[in-house]
Amino acid sequence: MPDEEKGSLIQSIAFDALPTQDDELDNKDDSKPITSETLRPSAWQDAYDTIILGIPIFGSMLSWVGMKTTDSALLGHISAQALVASSLSDLFTMCTGVFIQARVLSILCGNAVGAGNPKLAGIYLQVSLWVLMGVVLLIMLIWQTTAWFWTLMGTESMAASMAGYYARVLSLSLPAQLGFSQLSQYFQAQRIMHPEVNAATVAMLLNLIAGLVFVLGVGIPEWEGYGFRACPWVTTCVVYFQLAFLWIIYIHKQQLHQPCWGGWKWSEVTSTRIRTFLDLYVPAALASASDFWRVAVIGTFVAKYLGETAVAVFNTSYRVMWIVLTLISALSSAAGIQTTIRLGKQDALGAKQAGEVGIYMSAVILTLLGGFIVGNIRLLGRLFTADEQFLAELDGAKWPFMTTLVLMNLSIAIERIPYSMGRTREVFWYGFLASWGGQVPGVFFCLKYWRMDLVGLYTGMTLGYAMLTLLYGYMCFTSDWVHFAQVARHRSEIEDDEVVQTRNEMTSDDVQLSLLNPE
Repeated sequence: MPDEEKGSLIQSIAFDALPTQDDELDNKDDSKPITSETLRPSAWQDAYDTIILGIPIFGSMLSWVGMKTTDSALLGHISAQALVASSLSDLFTMCTGVFIQARVLSILCGNAVGAGNPKLAGIYLQVSLWVLMGVVLLIMLIWQTTAWFWTLMGTESMAASMAGYYARVLSLSLPAQLGFSQLSQYFQAQRIMHPEVNAATVAMLLNLIAGLVFVLGVGIPEWEGYGFRACPWVTTCVVYFQLAFLWIIYIHKQQLHQPCWGGWKWSEVTSTRIRTFLDLYVPAALASASDFWRVAVIGTFVAKYLGETAVAVFNTSYRVMWIVLTLISALSSAAGIQTTIRLGKQDALGAKQAGEVGIYMSAVILTLLGGFIVGNIRLLGRLFTADEQFLAELDGAKWPFMTTLVLMNLSIAIERIPYSMGRTREVFWYGFLASWGGQVPGVFFCLKYWRMDLVGLYTGMTLGYAMLTLLYGYMCFTSDWVHFAQVARHRSEIEDDEVVQTRNEMTSDDVQLSLLNPE
């Protein structure tokens, strides 16, 4: 078979596999009236589709958490000083590392795929790599100053030196982290989920095995491994292996990238497209940074005003919140994928339905989890320790802790919808207002002027997350979905005469919009 026919066959097969229920829309009998029922899947079908998409996202997130947990466990077996050094390294590097964690490429790619301009997804992949590689190089330079920073802060010289070494080695992994993240978003926007989860799972297992061998010397008689110095090298090498695994298996061999790929072309990386990408990326990156810095400030309040037991309870309870956050983030990301694709298709009401289904599913899960936590708080605490004082403090703060957990995760679930609409600027400002005008002062005043304990802490956090949930909810449920479908069309570089009307019933007067026949 000639190469051209192979390429066409690959594209045909791949695009046949992209949509799920939405593909059925184009096969409807033209003699039937176009209504919302014939235009889109039901809410139950959307819920099922969200679960199917969310499972691999959840798996890939767990794999990354597993890698970080493995590193901490390995270092803990070396020495307490090694664990402290890695913690100092993480604390410094995460302050700037968040600037390459905003995942806006999936918005642009999803819109392009939904709008029927798939090659634009490949172009924006190139744009993101060119733009963010400059950011990565800057962050790599900043990470070289880790030892200097902690020395300036008065940290013991050996710990500062070890933290600096750890950060310098891990900085070498940043280009691979960037490549893997952008390729994963590129595939997710096409509803191709297995490359990321498979590569991440293999990387997690390899990190564990290589860490046991090279860090601790497990499996090799009379050898204790290379210890602390090997740990960041193992992680860095595994990150590059993860990228190579995805590239070789799913791009080089299976050619899954082909339907949306038009080849490397510098001429396609235009100033207009760079500006479009940055308009989404900069606010999203600032929002991530603001969230991290907010948590750091609250952690400072905890260390300053509360005792050691309360600090331990706070750190442990935050792990529980982040475990739940992994689940909710997977569901909301899955709903976001459907939202971006449908906005690109001009299916405004379908995009709204997909987003709302994700929010309602998250709300149901959080309600059940909240009830379980309140009724079994001591059981959860015993997973980490049997200390009675620890368990008593945790039990005493169970109600505000539960509301903090529920509202934190609910705000994240709601946030993903306007985020998927491309409203990253509003997401940043609403989050900034709720964080620095609501939660941080709320925690401060509750601790200083009401209760100097975990109840005061979590009550202040609850107030901030309640404010954030209301702001995001208002933004989401008052959105003009037709307008943002048109914005998605514009981002997808579709000319006005190619798509005339929105693909659903979305006017205030309930006037049915007609669906353009592309022929």
